[in-house]
Amino acid sequence: MAKRKEGAGKEESWAARVIGFTGGGRWLIYLSMALSVLSSACTFVPFVAVYLVVADVIAVYPDFSALDAARMAGFGWMAVAGVVANIGLYLAALLCAHSAAFDAEYHLKLQIVEHLARVPLGRLEALGTGRVGKIMDESVGAIEGYLAHSLPDTAAAFTAPVAIVVLLFVFDWRFGLAAVACVVAAFGVEAAGFSNKAITEKMRRHLVNQERMSNATVEYVRGMPVVKTFGQTAESFGRLSEAVRAYTDLALDVALFWQSLMPAFTAIINNAYLFILPVGIALGAGLDGESFRAFALDFIFYLLFVPSIAGALNKMMYISEDSMIITAQLARIDEVLGIEPVPAPRAGEARVPERYDVELDDVCFSYGAAGEGSAGEKDGAPAAPLALDHVSLAVPAGTTLAIVGPSGAGKSTVASLVARFWDVDAGAVRIGGVDVRDIDPDDLMGCMSLVFQDVHLFRASLLENIRMARPDATREEVVEAARAAQADAFIRALPQGYDTVFGSAGVHLSGGEAQRVSIARAILADRPIVVLDEATAFSDPENEHLIQLAFERLMAGKTVIMIAHRLSTVVGADQIAVVDGGRVVERGRHEGLLAARGAYARMWARYTQALSWGIESNASNDKEVA
Repeated sequence: MAKRKEGAGKEESWAARVIGFTGGGRWLIYLSMALSVLSSACTFVPFVAVYLVVADVIAVYPDFSALDAARMAGFGWMAVAGVVANIGLYLAALLCAHSAAFDAEYHLKLQIVEHLARVPLGRLEALGTGRVGKIMDESVGAIEGYLAHSLPDTAAAFTAPVAIVVLLFVFDWRFGLAAVACVVAAFGVEAAGFSNKAITEKMRRHLVNQERMSNATVEYVRGMPVVKTFGQTAESFGRLSEAVRAYTDLALDVALFWQSLMPAFTAIINNAYLFILPVGIALGAGLDGESFRAFALDFIFYLLFVPSIAGALNKMMYISEDSMIITAQLARIDEVLGIEPVPAPRAGEARVPERYDVELDDVCFSYGAAGEGSAGEKDGAPAAPLALDHVSLAVPAGTTLAIVGPSGAGKSTVASLVARFWDVDAGAVRIGGVDVRDIDPDDLMGCMSLVFQDVHLFRASLLENIRMARPDATREEVVEAARAAQADAFIRALPQGYDTVFGSAGVHLSGGEAQRVSIARAILADRPIVVLDEATAFSDPENEHLIQLAFERLMAGKTVIMIAHRLSTVVGADQIAVVDGGRVVERGRHEGLLAARGAYARMWARYTQALSWGIESNASNDKEVA
């Protein structure tokens, strides 16, 4: 996992790591802690003022007329000043802490997002959207909450016991020992809970189960049409049911564990005076005169003061709980930051291709190895099946390569390797003769446009969704790209046209319409290499031909790699590669491949037969109706 190091390989503590997230704003955290310490010290000023008042009252008892009114008023203002200073300093501490915490939350989320952008796409998909969302919201939110609230309270919580111990032993060490006995008893109960390794492990598993339940819930909601179609329930959705049960069982275990310890801890610290009373009764017996006056002063002070122990210990208890939670949340964040990104060239060693032909040279790749550097056996384990097995392809600049084949043959893997979503296990992928591993990732993405079958549109206007490909594009350029992608007509028909926000109430796009918005992005980007993975999968027959014409007109002169199931879309390609079982089994132009009567010819025959079957079937039905 990603750990920050200190000194000679020594790992930083979780507290140091959390403070480290504030970056240049850590001075605000330290200032917040200092202000919180001063605020905590001010909480004891009223107790001192009360002690001085009681001392003066006992000194003149029973002649209260001898009291100095001005002196009494001074003690009262002293108490008020302590309260005001306590509140003012604490508010200032929170202001500093929140400022640093919000900045840390912002930068930590950016760090996670930027890291996810550099990790292999498959690893990101394996995390699951629910898990990533939970980490971004809850784990990062926990870091923000700790910096904004718990850290200033931690400084105060460790200051308060020191001040309490000093005050407890300054006036009468015997009462001080009685109060310390209360503290020891309370800490003993707390330690019994937080030192329990079993409950610590259960809390860790509890967080893991929360993530699993989030992932399963997202999957269930996305599959709701299928669930309703077949009359199923949440109980029948195995992953969700299992995740909810596991989460519930652990939540109950954790809650039941604390139900006896927490009341015991609270009862002890809230009744600290019960430790003082027996000592006071024993010490006060037989005293009279001045001795009793001095004893009474101390006894009254301790009875008034020891309830403050509850507040101090409560804060320390929550700090202990926070440490467990933050440690677990840091582990969740490290699971993301610990994913190895796609290696980038060393500074100064990155190369920029001067031309844009694409070549796959004897490429082997397995999703099981997935960048581990070996397509064979590893540590004695059986070799993972190869998605691509010694594949070599060359796409000259300005030409189109179409890749066809059955599902699972490795077609989309080619597109993923060219875009370097994964690194090859053997062989090389080159652009302009430069290995993609030697190209800076930003430069690599900057030279290609990608359109995939799975389209994601953001909750923004359609204008901004298309403009994401080139943020500086004018409105006219966006409209022209949409028109070329056959998207202009349906966009203009929406309530606010191009300014319609995708995902807003009443706005719905079909799969084909969303795909055309995605194609408009690629057209607007106008990059020299275009990778199309089932780019026309959702287009209807009427628009399919128009989209192909748009690609021919607007992507002329570009290097195009087209992955397709619909063979009608690849007829005009400069070369067609047939992939089966991870190998290139045939290549050539449409006419030549048909004449060869090989794998492509068989695929074409089945494709045309399926089309004619649909037409003849419909014609037969029409005759029967007539």
